[in-house]
Amino acid sequence: MKEWVTNKLASWAVDLRPEDLPDEVLAKAEDCIIDAIACAVPGSFADGARRIHSVAKSTFREGDSVIWFATERLHPTGAAFANAASASILDIDDGHRHANGHPGAAVVPTALAVASRPGARGIDVLTNVVASYEACIRIGMSEIRKSYHTGNWSGFGATVAAGRATGLNAEQLANALAITGYHGPRIADLTLSQDMGANVKESIPWSVVAGMTAADLATQGFSGCRDVLDIEERFNPDNALKGLGEGFFPANIGPVSHAILRTYFKRYACCRWVHSAVEALLEIIQEQNISIDDIQSIRVETFLQAVNLNNLADPPTLESAQYSVPYCMAVAAVLGESALMPLSVDSLHHPTAVQLAKKITVERCEKMDPEFPFKNPARVTVTTASGTFVVFITVPWGEPDRSPDRADLVAKFHTLARGRIPEDRVLNIVTAVDGLRDGMVQPLLDLLTAPDDDDIVALGASRHSAG
Repeated sequence: MKEWVTNKLASWAVDLRPEDLPDEVLAKAEDCIIDAIACAVPGSFADGARRIHSVAKSTFREGDSVIWFATERLHPTGAAFANAASASILDIDDGHRHANGHPGAAVVPTALAVASRPGARGIDVLTNVVASYEACIRIGMSEIRKSYHTGNWSGFGATVAAGRATGLNAEQLANALAITGYHGPRIADLTLSQDMGANVKESIPWSVVAGMTAADLATQGFSGCRDVLDIEERFNPDNALKGLGEGFFPANIGPVSHAILRTYFKRYACCRWVHSAVEALLEIIQEQNISIDDIQSIRVETFLQAVNLNNLADPPTLESAQYSVPYCMAVAAVLGESALMPLSVDSLHHPTAVQLAKKITVERCEKMDPEFPFKNPARVTVTTASGTFVVFITVPWGEPDRSPDRADLVAKFHTLARGRIPEDRVLNIVTAVDGLRDGMVQPLLDLLTAPDDDDIVALGASRHSAG
């Protein structure tokens, strides 16, 4: 019988061992864990995430897995559902160019939720994260009709993370992947929606539920159509398998070990397609010392997908603001870069930002279309009474080719956590992640619970001194 893509991915994932992974890959897995937790801190306060938390608590039974920075403990699927919402809702989570989406918000919450058993080793969590990124990114990049909707493939990462942690064999995991292929979200392109500002976003949390449940079903002998990833109308099997187990990932720039190494991180809490335009505008304003009042017009030339975002000058919701090139640019210019770290409801309907956003036009440059998805180009032209200024950016901050170091990610963590959890808790979480290679995962999980009395006192003192 033919060996399907699901069989080959499952065999590779089950066989992966910590000793197979070089230091740089383990370090990247640590970075991805730190970043996902950092994104979840402000995300856990967002309305959309709180709604999912409420449903998770009412739907899933109690268990040992924590809802991050809360008091409740749920069955691993319920906790991962809630934490994936926190990590993804503000759109500041990591992403991957080749799969066109965000693996970390699905993989990291799942890997930590299923690691709540006594004696779980940190190195196994790191290996699980690497295996899960590899599988779901490969599946995402093998899609024939790109939907730009992470929920279509992120659930496969949750399946691998849950399946490896619970000891599924290769045959069981192949069936779990096949089940996910049919039970997981299969969503049309989000950028085609006229209601882009909805809480559903990219269906990452629900893909986690589907993926983890698929692993549970496979444990019980439930089977799936294992040729799901070989169906040529939907997938290109070569993209899913090229280089698997041979020490490299098929990147357009040449061989690169492991898919996780091509993961990017985000500075701003908005669609990645917006970032180059924001950076270009801020560079012009800073270098030319331009006053907002002096700006007559701003022209953004970019690729088709960015042009097709909602791009409202006065978006009605936080989610719709995340998908507006003009409004994110205006918020950063008027309120400062930190207003996108993260973007909050307090920044909506800001009169000066709205006024500036109305001066911004977003136009398609067909020459830039072929650059996407491997680059996110934007050329920004600012016109003032004193002159016209142009900046062209193709690779925004956080890409593998402009990769932040650990200190940059810790700084991002501190920025996102400010006013929400104390600085000591942030540093302790980073230290606990650093200790995963040689220790247990429990110290990290303990730090992801609700703030204790000492934390609350420290947080109150920091707010008082800042105010």
